[in-house]
Amino acid sequence: MIFTDYYKGEKLTDAKSRYDITASTNEYDYFESLLINKRGFNVGGLSFNLVARPDRWKGKKTDMAITKGSDNITSVKRPNIETNIAYGDIKGKNDGCIMVFNPDLKEAGINTIEIFIARGLRNDTNSLWDLFTDGELSHEVEEIRHKAVTKNVTKPDKGKGD
Repeated sequence: MIFTDYYKGEKLTDAKSRYDITASTNEYDYFESLLINKRGFNVGGLSFNLVARPDRWKGKKTDMAITKGSDNITSVKRPNIETNIAYGDIKGKNDGCIMVFNPDLKEAGINTIEIFIARGLRNDTNSLWDLFTDGELSHEVEEIRHKAVTKNVTKPDKGKGD
């Protein structure tokens, strides 16, 4: 299998950029330690942020990045803006990833982000994106989604979503 790990983030708060993990395979140690919430809503759970990519970051220009606190996780590269699919590589790791946003993102904005991690494929993310968008990984995508464990995250009271 190409995809080894899966994390699904959903916008559950009024926070502008926060996505709480509502399902995952729980096996990517880097995410399991980096994404943990230490205060505020969903303490002990996992979350990440989708933010505008700062100009000071070197490398290829992209508009967005996935972060946690001051840590960059991956830039979000969308070769075809007509699709809801992006790719990136995990900073400091040898791993690539595919990100899938909710299909109605043009109308509703980004409410859901699925991250499919391909360990060891940092240098093959373009090919990974091609395979994914051509539908050649559909069976594997459904299989890893099926393996994911749903997290019990309740929506916070309005205004308590930092």
